[in-house]
Parts: sequence; C-alpha cells; structure tokens
Amino acid sequence: MRVSTMTKVAVLATAAMVAIAPSAVAYNLTSAGATSVSSFLEKCKASYQADTNDTLSHSGGGSSTGKTAINSGTKDMAFSDSANTAAPAGVFHIPAAVWPIGIAYNLNGSKQLQLSVATLAKIFAGEITQWNDPAIVADAQRVRSIPVYEVKGGKTVLDADGSPKVKSYRTLTVPFTLPNKPITVIYRSGGSGTTNNFIAALTGFAPTVWKKAVSDNFATSNPTDISTKAGSFQAATGSDGVAALAARTKYSITYVETGFISANPALKAAVVLNNAGKSVSPDVAGAQAQFADSDFNETTGLVKWNYASKSPAAYPFTAATYAMVKSNYGKAEVSAAVKRQVEYMAFNCSTKVTTEGMIPISKTSDLGKAILKLTAKIG
Repeated sequence: MRVSTMTKVAVLATAAMVAIAPSAVAYNLTSAGATSVSSFLEKCKASYQADTNDTLSHSGGGSSTGKTAINSGTKDMAFSDSANTAAPAGVFHIPAAVWPIGIAYNLNGSKQLQLSVATLAKIFAGEITQWNDPAIVADAQRVRSIPVYEVKGGKTVLDADGSPKVKSYRTLTVPFTLPNKPITVIYRSGGSGTTNNFIAALTGFAPTVWKKAVSDNFATSNPTDISTKAGSFQAATGSDGVAALAARTKYSITYVETGFISANPALKAAVVLNNAGKSVSPDVAGAQAQFADSDFNETTGLVKWNYASKSPAAYPFTAATYAMVKSNYGKAEVSAAVKRQVEYMAFNCSTKVTTEGMIPISKTSDLGKAILKLTAKIG
C-alpha cells in the first residue's frame, strides 16, 4: 500500500478469516449510532460473542446520535456513516463497513426498474412528481448494458485497484409500463449518515439541482422546501422505519440499505445508470468498484468518494460506516475489547453475514492493513 495522506484502497472479493483470540474476561461493550449496520451487527452477534467472549449492545438512533454519544462519553464506541466533525481530542474514525445504498421503490411489480442519477436527483428534489414522467419512462425503456464479471473458482476476479474485472456486457431491454400516479418520497427524519452519503452523491452528480450544503438532514439539504409538500414527502425514523413505511406506501421511493429492501417483499431495488452509462445493481461488486475508484485518508480514517468515477462497474450510491473510537480509554480491558470489536466487524462479520451487502474486507488488503494501523491507535 502506498503510504501517503490520501491513498487509493483495494478490497478483496473474498476475505481471509481473521483469527481473533477470545478474551480471557468477557467485556460488555455499548454503542449507539448508525442504523445502517444494526441488522448487520445483530446477525453477527452470536459469532462475535462465541469467538471473542465479548458482547456489544448497539442502541442505534442514527449517526448523529452516535456522534453525540461518543463525544460525550456515554457509550464505549459509536458508529456513523458520516464524518464526526465535532469530535473531541482522542476520538477518531475507522472504516468498519462499506456498502451500497439501495434505491427502493414500491410499484407492486416483478420487473426491476432502471433509473439514472440525473432522474433520481430530480425525483428526490421534488422536481419529478409522477411515475410516468417522460424522464422515468426513458430510463426504464433504455437498453441496459450490464457488466458481466470475470469469475474464477466461484469468486469474482479483482484488478490491481480492487475493482471487479469486467469480462463483457450483457444487453437487456425490459418493457416497462409506469403508472400515472404521484410519487411519494420517503426519507430519514433527524440526523442520518445514510442521508448524508445519499445527498453528497446527488450533489456530486447533479450540482445544478442539489445546490445546498450536504448535511445529515434531508429536509435541510433539500433544494425544495419539502414542508410545503407534505403529501409528496414523508419521514420515518431509522433504516428499518424508512423501509417499513415505503413497504406499506404504494407508489413510494426511498434510499436505504439493501438488507432492509430484501426483508420487505413489497420493495424492489432499482438498477442505476452510472457515469459510464452502464446498468449497475446495489450489490457488493458495484460497491467494490466505486470504493476502488475513491480515496482513503489514512490520517483521518475517512473515505472521499469519487462521484466523477467512470468505472463501468461502479455503483454510484456507496457509503462507509465508521467506528468512532478513542485513543485514551484509560482502561486496558475497554480498549482491548473495542479493538477486538472493530476488527471482528471489519474482517469476520463481513464474511459471515452475506445478506446485508457489506463488502468483504481482507486483513491483507490495502484497506485491511489501514484498518489495523488505525485499531493500533486505540488505547
């Protein structure tokens, strides 16, 4: 790995299992924050406890809640999908998960809708309000060029940067009849790191539409005063709440982690047209490609997403979840337990839990090495 302030990172498609010695004394950690990883952590809970003897109680609440908790010292650690810009001395970020933000919609159909980033920017800004809008119809009817990846031994082959190797492209035309119905946009209430990443992407792709400063708050950063469009915009708390509201609201659309989409039969995830004009799904391969074409700052522990990426496999709406930890816990048993948790989440949970869309991270990949350097600072 090239050592510099800003380093390109690579992630392996298949992570080697990382042996983490069980703690002689079990420690019960507490955390709060990002709901994007709540289901992921819960599904990995039994393995984590069995392999480390530790437990983690994650109360969720959203990224803003997590930042407040770690900054005030009310939790041992916290998770956020956006930067903790008000972090006190001794609190820092470690990327513990990378995943795609799915565009979920409720049209009660079996076909998978295709949408461009330009159209999505206008839908979530309230500029496109009907499902049969010409822009949506054009995206849906456009011939799809779908990347087909090189596979060896049942595993996707990656290039030197960690992006899946594209072997060819499959063309597909999907006849789509869209209803003459108004669109209901479902969004996260309060402070959300998922919202921050989604707005940052929309701002990067459509700066003439999304002109306000990026923040954790959808209503604050939206170019439209959505308080005047209560019928078209509805808020819900947490990723699970957003998915549940979209699932029971016909003709709705939202942004949410893919695990919550697959858990709701009424929802489907849209295929997105990326900057290269390719049709990509919110899956591990697409997130890997976007991540591989972005930059990682080893000093801050933060990812700078490349929204100008022309990688044909890149899924545009990709995010990272950061473990927010301390360099000065003052108790060896706490710092050791926090270190075990972050490493287990990054290296083990990502291979044990495959239903949440998290990229598998290898201990020997560039990102894995960077994570280990950062966990060494936990003290």
